[in-house]
Amino acid sequence: MDWNAKTISTYDSSASKLADYFKGIGARIDDIKLGIQLCGSKDSIHVVEIGCGDGRDAAEIVSRVSTYVGVDPSEGLLEIARKRLPDATFVKADALSYVYPENTDVIYAFASLLHINKSDMKLALEKASKCLRSGGIYYISLKERDEYTEEVKNDQYGERMFYYYSAAIIRDLSAP
Repeated sequence: MDWNAKTISTYDSSASKLADYFKGIGARIDDIKLGIQLCGSKDSIHVVEIGCGDGRDAAEIVSRVSTYVGVDPSEGLLEIARKRLPDATFVKADALSYVYPENTDVIYAFASLLHINKSDMKLALEKASKCLRSGGIYYISLKERDEYTEEVKNDQYGERMFYYYSAAIIRDLSAP
């Protein structure tokens, strides 16, 4: 089974239900602030968010930076994001297909790379890191386990594949 296509299909078909669920969780304000702080003080900050979903974090990011691009493979979630923030830029792509702008200050990937298998994760990390300016930040959050694990989740939203990583595995995949 093509789990990437199945997962995207689930997000497309459940976009409004997921947006309601995410509303209850709220934006990751502390993480957003920390990512911007870590990139250093600059007059203009350029941010890409991989897996922006319905834009729940985008509203917080946009208000703090000069340039924002939200990237997601789910057209259903992007429709909601575009309605929520009509002046923001949203692109339909994933971490592997997106063409990152040069000299990006911060890339956020909040609970999005957890849908990428181990071999694609290495490629996604390499591709994104090439576009970061010197001192740029790649801020990711994942599901964590001691060992790399693949797990299908089937719930009220549909069927999705999740990949679990340890910090050590991510460090190894990030090594040149």
